[in-house]
Amino acid sequence: MRVWLLRTMVFLLALIPARALAWMSYPLGRLAWRFAKTRRQTTLQNLSACFPDLDSEQRERLGRESMRHFVLTGLEAGMGWAWSERRLRKLFVPAHDEELATRALAAERGVLCLVPHFGNWELMSHWAQFRVPLLALFKPGGGDAIQEVVIRNRTRFGAIMAPTTSSGLKQLYRHAREGNLVAVLPDQDPGRGKGEFAPFFGVPALTGALSVRLIQKTGCTVLFAACRRVGPARYQACFVAADDEIYDPDTRVALAALNRGVERVVELEPAQYLWAYKRFKTRPAGEPSFY
Repeated sequence: MRVWLLRTMVFLLALIPARALAWMSYPLGRLAWRFAKTRRQTTLQNLSACFPDLDSEQRERLGRESMRHFVLTGLEAGMGWAWSERRLRKLFVPAHDEELATRALAAERGVLCLVPHFGNWELMSHWAQFRVPLLALFKPGGGDAIQEVVIRNRTRFGAIMAPTTSSGLKQLYRHAREGNLVAVLPDQDPGRGKGEFAPFFGVPALTGALSVRLIQKTGCTVLFAACRRVGPARYQACFVAADDEIYDPDTRVALAALNRGVERVVELEPAQYLWAYKRFKTRPAGEPSFY
């Protein structure tokens, strides 16, 4: 039943033009802001901590726009999972700082692309698949049937999806060592015992060490990437250089540099970041709950 519902929703959304989806996000975003109480509170708490110089009215406005983008990401699932490559390509304007990616790939050392939850990260994956072999990680869950549907749609342009298991991680390392592109979401709370705390907009955030271990073991080049909405039905792949400290053998130094890279992606347009996610859920020992 859940698989049927997912497929039906994707099919119906795929029938709607991209401009219409953008228009729909405004009233649906307002409804989500009003009725999704937990996500609204999480958004405002995150913004209060990360942008303390904003007043309450500015945070409210930024939070509302962020919620609209969150809703729009869901509405865009149909075109991301069902539209043809030719149709999707027409949505993209020239990339921002694409030469960063070109130089990194030309070095043939393997490239780690860190893709935060900004804009439409699913479309960022498609943009990359149109150009180079890509391997990305996924967290198993949701049932085998649901998982099969998701993986099939995310790999339809040639990407490889590897699970966050020991075998999947070996595949990830091998792909990078062979000089290919690998993608990792760098801004998730991995859970206690699976990372270290590093500042994110000045707030200690438990940050997964997988990316740093990959860098240290493979010597790959690192850059940050995001798919930014630049107008109704218009998207831009954006690349941001990583600080040299991300290659530091000290994991704490490297993780701090990783979070600074995420910050620079967010600063492209803060409203397009997923502030509704509980990024600071796990706290250092002795600290009270953040949410």
